[in-house]
Amino acid sequence: MRDAGLCEAIRAVGGIGKLARRLGISQPSVSNWTHVPTDRIAAVEAISGVPRSALRPDLFGKRTDLRDEAHGTAPPMKHKVLAAGLTKSRGTKPDESDVVKQSASMRIVGLAGWSGSGKTTLIKKLIPCLIARGVKVSTLKHAHHGFDLDQPGKDSFFHRAAGATEVIISSAKRWAILHELREEAEWDLPALVAKMSPVDLVLVEGFKRDAIPKLEIYRAANDKSLIHPDDSYIVAIASDVPLPQATIPVVDLNDIEAVADLLLKRAVPVGAAYAIAGSRRG
Repeated sequence: MRDAGLCEAIRAVGGIGKLARRLGISQPSVSNWTHVPTDRIAAVEAISGVPRSALRPDLFGKRTDLRDEAHGTAPPMKHKVLAAGLTKSRGTKPDESDVVKQSASMRIVGLAGWSGSGKTTLIKKLIPCLIARGVKVSTLKHAHHGFDLDQPGKDSFFHRAAGATEVIISSAKRWAILHELREEAEWDLPALVAKMSPVDLVLVEGFKRDAIPKLEIYRAANDKSLIHPDDSYIVAIASDVPLPQATIPVVDLNDIEAVADLLLKRAVPVGAAYAIAGSRRG
């Protein structure tokens, strides 16, 4: 007998067949489920809108009211439901509605991996591959240290140094906006995505603790352990060696077309990602 969480997800998407197609697996496989498997929780959550706490209460406990979390009375969770714009100063930071507006057209997926695993190298190969398929792509990367795109001595640098919050630099080729936080809290992933122009797919590098589907990049030479056993949002692995111990799909890291196929299959609408995104920084 199917448990309540699985039944709710099936009803939400309109039947077992539709759920199977959205997951990219066979209908008989889903028909045999008594509950949502642990390696499918993130995908089912994103597709159906049913929170993981309802899908698998045995793993994630009772649901938490967002208002309680905002007031600090909720019990700690591994991945909090995001309250962006509700508990922080708004300023020019986008709120929830800005992100939800983009949910119809934009999809999002992340790449995670230890330093030196080749995330950036893979993205450099993936972008032209996806563009060749007619997919319009943007990227979003988290920097763990301070960075600067401006140059001392330039007029725009003097503008910021004098105290301007934002400086826009424009030319016939491109434009850029530099925003100084001036002691404000660092922006979270949904707020940053809300600032992006609409595209088909957003590839996210970093933000490894945010609750979006992620492809783990694994390179044997790194001599590091796999991340996926400790992060249920990792839905597949791109590896340069076979990984018979893996409990999620594994694709050849050097097969760019196969990696692109997998990312397009696993990407979720921005609005769905926002609804389940974690607020802890990666």
